[in-house]
Amino acid sequence: MNTIPENLHFPLDNVNIRRTDTPKEIGTPLFTNSWMSISEDEFRMTVNHVGTFYAGFGSEVEYSSVPEASPSSLELYLNGSVYGAILHQRRILPIHGSSFIFDGKGVMICGESGAGKSSITAAFCLNGAEFLTDDVTPFQFENNRPLIIPRSDRIKLWENSLNQLSRNKQELTKIRPEDEKYYMPLEQSERDTHPLHTVLLIKVKESGEPEFEPVHKVSAFSALHDEIYRLEYLNYMQEAKNSYLKKIVDICNHCNIITVHRPSDISIIEMHTILAEYLPGISHRY
Repeated sequence: MNTIPENLHFPLDNVNIRRTDTPKEIGTPLFTNSWMSISEDEFRMTVNHVGTFYAGFGSEVEYSSVPEASPSSLELYLNGSVYGAILHQRRILPIHGSSFIFDGKGVMICGESGAGKSSITAAFCLNGAEFLTDDVTPFQFENNRPLIIPRSDRIKLWENSLNQLSRNKQELTKIRPEDEKYYMPLEQSERDTHPLHTVLLIKVKESGEPEFEPVHKVSAFSALHDEIYRLEYLNYMQEAKNSYLKKIVDICNHCNIITVHRPSDISIIEMHTILAEYLPGISHRY
């Protein structure tokens, strides 16, 4: 089991996490710049005003922190870039999306920053859906079928989203001093896995009504491939990159993939209501 200093949260078990003055260097990186180094099985990065992080061989994390770094700031990178590196090193496909169970079916929401991945997921979970993941959704596969691995006990929301969901930011932990973004706790699922049924790819449009557009075949593969979390790491992790190709195909073959064109001015509550009416009408493809 992993032991986490300072009660910092990390999503995965069986990871050795320790604080150190100088995290490990990568001996022969395939890529390096002023803030990041990476190879097939190792990752290292430095974040100004936060600290330095190392992830190695899918099982080891080291980090240092500057004096002014808050635990929530450290968690942001441990649960983001470092978590993504460990998943890639383990060849566990991570998709940049949030997920929940609604009407008994696993739903994952993807989309660019600001599309509403976390806020819509929060709206569903505050209205009876079972929370699975926020921002990063890892998968395992059983008989080629994609299974979501629940690994989240909190969700990241901007102040505007909290206001729309009638949540008080004063009761929550701020993620970074410079941003009005907060961790909101949600009950963590006790499931080991849950089948993925539907992927919603949120795209924001200027105005009008929400529109739904099924995505098929090559377009579906391309769209999902682009949603791999920390996709840029795979430029230097060829083994992981190759292992994901069939997994993306399996998701396309077994799940509904739908583009949702969301008006920029629609509220979270209204979007939740429309999706809650739409989702039960989607049947299993197989």
